Amino acid sequence: MPLSPEIRVLRTREQLKSLRDFWQSCEPCRDADFDFFLFFIDLNPEAQRPHVIVIYEAGIATAILAGRLDVTCIPVRVGYFNFPVPKLRIFNFVYGGWLGDRSEKNAKLLIGSVLEGLRAGEADAAMLHYADLASPLVHCATSLPSRLCIDHLIEPQNHWVRDGGVESGLLAGLPSNERYNQRRRAKMRATDFRDIKIETFQAPDQVDRLMRDAEAVASTSYQRGLGVGFADTPIIRGRLEFEAHNGWLQGHILYLDSKPVALWITSVRNKVVVSDYLAFNPDYAKYAPGMYLMISAIEGLHDVDRIDFGGGDARYKELFGNKLQREATVYIFAPTIKSIAVNALRTGARAAHQSAKRSLPHLAAIKRRWRTRKSKSGQFEEPGPPMTKP
Repeated sequence: MPLSPEIRVLRTREQLKSLRDFWQSCEPCRDADFDFFLFFIDLNPEAQRPHVIVIYEAGIATAILAGRLDVTCIPVRVGYFNFPVPKLRIFNFVYGGWLGDRSEKNAKLLIGSVLEGLRAGEADAAMLHYADLASPLVHCATSLPSRLCIDHLIEPQNHWVRDGGVESGLLAGLPSNERYNQRRRAKMRATDFRDIKIETFQAPDQVDRLMRDAEAVASTSYQRGLGVGFADTPIIRGRLEFEAHNGWLQGHILYLDSKPVALWITSVRNKVVVSDYLAFNPDYAKYAPGMYLMISAIEGLHDVDRIDFGGGDARYKELFGNKLQREATVYIFAPTIKSIAVNALRTGARAAHQSAKRSLPHLAAIKRRWRTRKSKSGQFEEPGPPMTKP
């Protein structure tokens, strides 16, 4: 008679050492890479320790749910207003952190372990970071907890990738009107600037200059006003230094007459390009510098199987991507008064937001037109949030 699977929760680096070979054999994405996972726990002041759930069968690891215990706030907002909420202890299961045998049976066991930890008071909530909505893990996370503890505020987003390698002549695959716009802008750039240069930063000793010039661009971008995107912070600097030391970093800066005007920062690992930050100086919007930089950098890639553009609906992602996945961050709340109250506040804030939108339909229409206009002018060229929260 076969033995029942054994569930273990690993909470220390020492416990994780024996898991490394199996973990890496599962070919995790960048954010779930074993070394990056541990590095980010050390780097992020919110992270307290690993929280990795492992399924063993006959003493052999067969599935992993990689996470950490964070102390942070769950955002609760109506429009751009953020409600004050207490800090919570959160099991943060990282993007791509479900490794190994991803069966319905294992999903039920893993989420069961999460619920057990919440009931035991180890954490106030758990979070699946941008999980695939079609996965058994999300199904179990939204069906096994009680109604008071499930997430009633799941907001799906598109995640575009380009599979099958990157051939030269990317521009030729764009719609005819977009090809015309790119040719027109190329003539404008050639007419208005004497020196057009793209530099790529990869080595550890190039990180300082990459950070300096990227900050010069990002400080002018619309993303900075929203508090998102690239910034010269210790966490982002640390991430880029780690990637440079591991040979993953590919940071691209466009210079027009020696002035940095656009950035695209990526990592390239196991033939996969992950797009982390894209931004440009809006004073140069008519030249679409972000689009030009991205096309040029992509056409210079070699031996790449996938480009991951991240989450969000930016127009360039639909132009360049050929595979779409629907994802969302999904929470589970502990059966405590504090956690249930935060969940209720999130749900109520969402209801208030939807009510305001219904009461002010013209405001919503204006916002949609504004975003469309910005998108067409190239001003929504940044990927969604980095997969690993900076």
